[in-house]
Amino acid sequence: MIRRSLARAALGLALICAAPAFAQAPALTPSHLQVAREVADVTGVTAGITNIYGEFEKSVQDILATRPEMKKDADAVVAALKPEADKRADEMAKTAAEVFARKMTEADLKEIAAFFKSPVGQRYNALRREAMDDLLLVLQPWTVQTSQYLFDRFSQEMRKRGHTF
Repeated sequence: MIRRSLARAALGLALICAAPAFAQAPALTPSHLQVAREVADVTGVTAGITNIYGEFEKSVQDILATRPEMKKDADAVVAALKPEADKRADEMAKTAAEVFARKMTEADLKEIAAFFKSPVGQRYNALRREAMDDLLLVLQPWTVQTSQYLFDRFSQEMRKRGHTF
């Protein structure tokens, strides 16, 4: 009994000590990170990150619509916060690039970047948001209807098996 406990403790300690070695990913090369950042940029991922300041600025302006006496001070504070927002956005864009780099090879990322720089890739990017908006209009009611249908069918099948809901 004591031997088993000691063996388990030793195994646990060995696994804990080995965990950092398993968790470490291979170092990413500067060129791999560069192309990953390029993909994040050309696919619009970084635009979503950098747009946060603009959204913040718009929210402040919406608040100021009811508090015009604060406009001058608020505008100064918003402007002063821009460098901080830019720094945070750049940090997150670097993180996004690292995520892409860890998930995909440098060669694959180069192909993706080439596609999004091509005329068809640029058209895709330009129309993607509009297409997604259109799709969401169709997808929302479909999701509700399909979910309800599946639940109804589930209930029917469960009743056949003697269960009630």
